[in-house]
Amino acid sequence: MSLMESPRRLEAALKATGAVLYEAETPMAGMLHAALVEAPIARGRVVAMDAEPARTSPGFADFVSYAEAGALKPSGNIRLIQEPEIHFAGQPAGLVAAESLHEAEACARAVRLELAAEPAVTAIGQALQTAFAPELVGRFPAATRRGDPEAALAGAHLTVRQRYETAVNNHHPMEPHSVVCAWDGDKVVAHTGTQAIFATQRVIAHAFQIPVENVRVVSRYMGGGFGCKGPLWWPWMMWAILASRRTGRPVRLELSRAQLFRLVGRRQETVQDLALGFDAEGRLTAIDHQVLAQTATHGDYSDSTARISRWLYSCPNVATGHRLVRTNEPLPIPMRAPGVAPGLFAMESALDEAADALGIDPVELRVRNYADHDEDAGKPWSSNGLVECYRVGAERFGWARRPAAGAARDGRWRIGWGMASSVYGVHHQPCRVKVRIEADAGLLVQCGTQDFGQGAYTAIGQLAAEGLGVSMEKVRVELGDTDLPEGPYTGGSMVTASFTPPTEAAVRTLRARIAELAAADNASPLAGADADDLVFEAGLVRSRSRNAAESLSELMARLAPEGLEAEGAAAVPDDSGFSANAYGAVFVEVGVDAELGEVRVRRVTGAFAAGRILNPLLARSQHVGGLIGGIGMALHEEVATDRPSGQIVGDSFADYLIPVHADMPDFDIALVDEEDELLPGGIKGIGMLGTAGVQAAIANAVFHAVGRRVRRLPIRIEDVIGAR
Repeated sequence: MSLMESPRRLEAALKATGAVLYEAETPMAGMLHAALVEAPIARGRVVAMDAEPARTSPGFADFVSYAEAGALKPSGNIRLIQEPEIHFAGQPAGLVAAESLHEAEACARAVRLELAAEPAVTAIGQALQTAFAPELVGRFPAATRRGDPEAALAGAHLTVRQRYETAVNNHHPMEPHSVVCAWDGDKVVAHTGTQAIFATQRVIAHAFQIPVENVRVVSRYMGGGFGCKGPLWWPWMMWAILASRRTGRPVRLELSRAQLFRLVGRRQETVQDLALGFDAEGRLTAIDHQVLAQTATHGDYSDSTARISRWLYSCPNVATGHRLVRTNEPLPIPMRAPGVAPGLFAMESALDEAADALGIDPVELRVRNYADHDEDAGKPWSSNGLVECYRVGAERFGWARRPAAGAARDGRWRIGWGMASSVYGVHHQPCRVKVRIEADAGLLVQCGTQDFGQGAYTAIGQLAAEGLGVSMEKVRVELGDTDLPEGPYTGGSMVTASFTPPTEAAVRTLRARIAELAAADNASPLAGADADDLVFEAGLVRSRSRNAAESLSELMARLAPEGLEAEGAAAVPDDSGFSANAYGAVFVEVGVDAELGEVRVRRVTGAFAAGRILNPLLARSQHVGGLIGGIGMALHEEVATDRPSGQIVGDSFADYLIPVHADMPDFDIALVDEEDELLPGGIKGIGMLGTAGVQAAIANAVFHAVGRRVRRLPIRIEDVIGAR
């Protein structure tokens, strides 16, 4: 299927015309509005709260804090709203509900907090002596070792040993977090933008000690998420649900842009010490990748940043480790390409340094170190298209014509070329999908997963339409409601990989039932046909072996006027015999104005091998979006903290830089053909690939242009200004 043949988004017109109803816009009669009361200190405790000034303010309806939240069943998910301790500046100490948003904000300002401040740790460097090694990073061991990397490094022909650093980034989806909630007796409905409706349902049921079936969570459309619309939103949402229960009225809470910096997660800050050893032919003999990262005082989180160093390239001697430092700052949480994006920045930058020192082309160096199996797990790959990505990407980019370092200019711009590998693991979750075909051959596809902009509505609808041979115009899709069959949470590039097998299973069941009905109907031209002989295409059911066909809608109207439905289910597949990843190669051209210190990405070629691609147009969009996020990490995004106070400064888009249209390069995306017969449906997932690797490709291109190695992201004016 080509880009032009790809079905367009089912919801495109709704979004373009503003007809989509996001959850914050859900209308409810008598709705109250909520605002959070925030503590300005970075560490300490709430000694007392005086809400009386708020209670006497216009519009006041309710105030809840840790005291009122004590009525909820405790869990780690809602710990922050059940204790008086303050762990970071801006942490909410309570929630006010009022008749209007303006009145709620005024009431929140009127609440008087008596706080006991304590000395705070607001930077990793302030508490290095407290660094500790977690047992796990994500789902993986924090430390691994094979061979003798120390001896191999000592005897290496070339050693590259450097420190690489990445800054804190924020997710900042276009749509802020929100909830509109209401109770009906002991039943509650929560309209909220979440990447995990069923996990949210279970957390609410647990907190309020009601049956899970009494909780309905709805998240039909989201304006992005990137990892932050999950557990860190739950405490503040729970206060709103509690206020709704206490008042007997619907309550609406929506976070401000400034609150998104503090309350719902961030990309983890990392300091990475990486050493690579090579022989004279440029083959890796040793890798030692040690990561220091920030976590919070109220929770543990660590990306598996060094994990890619365990298996991406062939190497007999490898050591990796992670250590964490607790600070009085917000808790990190997965952000698009978690761990892989910062980890690849270090690895792919160091490989470029080695290529330069060895006099080997950067692509050739990577090809020489290709791993033909997973050396960390001792397993074969399910498939591995990385070398083909190098070939296709280099050819489309014109890598063979790469100029000498520092030689290319375009007016005031000094031109540089760089490249890097990209990779992300394959993941699945259990999923159920229901497909219904009506008498007119219209389809209804239902799954309780979420679409936060990646195209899930279209992809799952396309699977059903193609399987039953009808046009997309005849398909309706319902997602994002816990009343639907349970689907996966949205994250980890796993949604399409998870819903494809059950959708195709449901479609196969319907095809078999329709074929059976047609074969048994003497009035049908397909009477007596074998089910395996029938093809569903272009709105017809057609026999391969004989010149006979019937309209699917006519057949359904006559034989199943009440419609037919089937449900498919898929568990997490057994992948114990192999390792599975999606791969890519990113090639970048930058322009550097050394007099002004300006860096511009001029063009990007990305070649990606990610198994079966359902919709090339959606896939291209995902890759471009990922690359844009990676450009932001490389050149723009950094959360700045005032260390004495712990307050985040520049907590708006006026100061937190993100890529805009004027920053966009020309994107050339190649979808490399790759069949993976070991994975269910052949799907790998693509959402993370674009964000992984491009940062190093940009830094490598900057070095190629002006001869300066930048080992800390984001790249700043001072990193390149005055380069000669």
